[in-house]
Amino acid sequence: MTEWEYAKRIIETINAQGGEAYIVGGAVRDYMLGTLPDDIDIATSLFPDEVMRLFPKSVPTGIDHGTVTVILDHHPFEVTTFRSEGTYSDSRRPDHVSLGVSLEEDMKRRDFTMNAMAFHDGNVVDLFGGRMDLEARVIRTVGSPYERFNEDALRIMRAFRFMAQLDFRLDEDVRQASRALGHKLRDIAMERIAIEFEKLMVGPAYRKALAAMLDLGIHQYLPNVSAELLERVIADKRTPVNPVGGWALFIHHADTTDWLTPWKRSNMLKREANVLARLFMTDLDPFTIYETKTETLATYLDMSGRPETAEQLKRQLPIQSRRELRFDGRAALQLGAKGPRIKEMLAHIEQLVLEGKLANEPEPLRKEAERWLQHAEKC
Repeated sequence: MTEWEYAKRIIETINAQGGEAYIVGGAVRDYMLGTLPDDIDIATSLFPDEVMRLFPKSVPTGIDHGTVTVILDHHPFEVTTFRSEGTYSDSRRPDHVSLGVSLEEDMKRRDFTMNAMAFHDGNVVDLFGGRMDLEARVIRTVGSPYERFNEDALRIMRAFRFMAQLDFRLDEDVRQASRALGHKLRDIAMERIAIEFEKLMVGPAYRKALAAMLDLGIHQYLPNVSAELLERVIADKRTPVNPVGGWALFIHHADTTDWLTPWKRSNMLKREANVLARLFMTDLDPFTIYETKTETLATYLDMSGRPETAEQLKRQLPIQSRRELRFDGRAALQLGAKGPRIKEMLAHIEQLVLEGKLANEPEPLRKEAERWLQHAEKC
């Protein structure tokens, strides 16, 4: 069964008990754009306890906001009670939530018209012109953009993210509200902004979205993003294929390894982005291919438009890891190497093998190690 069919089962079960239920949000938007999404949210007139009685395998993952995760055959679906929301004093979460409202009230709280449609039994419920905006390829808020952005300024970033993902334009009111309220992004957790920015950078129209951010002055509320840096990234012919690629472009053009630090990304992502940024400035010599992770190397090749695969380049190397060297630490000890010299010796031999200057055979490796050790002891 597809995710769509599982969602239909949930809706039919709720309907059989006298409740209303709809597929809502981005899943409906994507369906209207011609794709069947895997990530499907459901909204219902039933309260969380009623939903949990209908579905034995369910978890109250967001009970304060009316959300229960229903699990069918290991497939999770968020099922949320129709709700309205109060003010957002922290610019992130509503101060209070009212459950048991109508579908229309529930749709009113959503960010953009294209995300404020509901689907059930082949029919799309469109109360705010989302279908028309999809056809016009325009991003427009439900109600006033000033109200929506004051509630949660992250919606400004989401507008640019959807612009990049869908190649849409911003409604003029959305543009002006973004310009006027961009400063409120300073109140948003950096992790939330970074997630939206990552999604923006892998969208097919990311250059268009970055240009709009520059035009509206949004870049000045993002860490380490100057107008000059943004212009260089926009002009770069390489296209990110994943978040690492997107961050690497900024690190490369900023020419500093700590550029990503204030964005609060994981250490692993920062390391990989810095490695990729260095690759943009160097040739792929055998040692670079050897020490670069396959995934990072693949990103570099994709972004550079090169026809080879990372696996092909790796297979062409004389060895795939130091374990394949036919000379190891024990052999180094037998030659009299001690402490750090063992590691240095192995690294020296490893590099010569990778460069094709030394055959990976015990006797040549031993002779080179002996020569290297004699030289090292004289220094």
